[in-house]
Amino acid sequence: MAIDVNIKGGTVQLSGNPIEIECSGGAAPTGSTGYVILLRVISTDGNLFGAPFEDAKAIDDSGKATFKIQAYADQPIKKQFQYPVTSVYAEYDAQLFHLQVQAGEYWLDSDGISHKVWGDVNPTIVSVLKGGTSPRQLTAMKAGNTDFFQLYVEGNQWLTNRPWGEFIHPEQHVKLWFIVDQAKSVTLNIRTKYFDGYQNFFVSGAINLLPEKLYEFNCNPADHDISLTHENSKASFIDVWLDFGEGITSQSYRFHFDTRYIEWPVFLFAANSLGGIDDIYFSGSSMDDILIEGDNAEFPYQTDDTIFDGTIRPSSRTGQNLFVFNTGHKIPAEAHFYRDLMLSTQCWYLYYSINHRPVFVIPIIITPGTYRVVDKKKDSLSIEIRASEAVRSPFNFDNRQF
Repeated sequence: MAIDVNIKGGTVQLSGNPIEIECSGGAAPTGSTGYVILLRVISTDGNLFGAPFEDAKAIDDSGKATFKIQAYADQPIKKQFQYPVTSVYAEYDAQLFHLQVQAGEYWLDSDGISHKVWGDVNPTIVSVLKGGTSPRQLTAMKAGNTDFFQLYVEGNQWLTNRPWGEFIHPEQHVKLWFIVDQAKSVTLNIRTKYFDGYQNFFVSGAINLLPEKLYEFNCNPADHDISLTHENSKASFIDVWLDFGEGITSQSYRFHFDTRYIEWPVFLFAANSLGGIDDIYFSGSSMDDILIEGDNAEFPYQTDDTIFDGTIRPSSRTGQNLFVFNTGHKIPAEAHFYRDLMLSTQCWYLYYSINHRPVFVIPIIITPGTYRVVDKKKDSLSIEIRASEAVRSPFNFDNRQF
């Protein structure tokens, strides 16, 4: 008997959320024992370590077996983004997992002989993004009869929790991430509004979006040779959206420019909880420290020692760069948004050289601990975030790059 497969939650899902496969239509043959429904999880791109996976479940009173397969797909992903910016968009297929499932049956007949029968591979490909939503949000979405797929994929929303109206730096490489469940042709639209009322529109050429790929869009007009000044007026804000034609657009995002002089702006990137990568700008102070660790060995005085020899000598030394970033004053929506950064397991810092230009990307780890996001008593909306470079080495920790 063929097993019916129902993939709940749509064709794009998050690895930290329940991914449920409901199998039905099976029944134990007459005289058999130990009847179960089988499920095989197949990696169509070969990126899922250990695949294929097989599981088995007994049917319930309604004749169904529901498999939860998110544990198989919640594996590390090597995230990357375009830096420096060289194009309007970039596409990736290795930053998500592509899965198919195959159902089957197993039983022991009356003679004790085992039978295992597999059906056809279900043609639906599920794309799994690295991320997840909190139990509170899952409960709220369930109460609202919706889910991640309906809200973000079918709802044409960007894969980010960053607030609408966020302040950005003129030199910030603003990025928004997008995924589709079917092929679509879009144009990226960026409207730049200047303080004198002038508007400048950037409209990309047609971009063909394909399912099973993740897309990064570079949204700062300066990255597309559009000046952020018009005559003597600076750019005030930008609006960014995708146009699908026929009056259909994506969610629109607005970013306000922070036009103050900031001596040493801090730019971070962090893999967010929706499968994208957020760019983050801090306007506060920053500090560089270095952690030195090692052991010493003690030797007795030798008659051939000179003034250059000590009796205590380092046997090992390692260095690790440490950083302290102050966000600067932020609106409440931005301050709460940084919780996603602090929970991220993949973060990067654009390290500045002495001439205040970013020269290369440093992978960092946000230091675990307690962080005060908002202090209503002091009316404080700045956060001091501690981080360490995701590298330890006994050599050359002055961050030169050749």
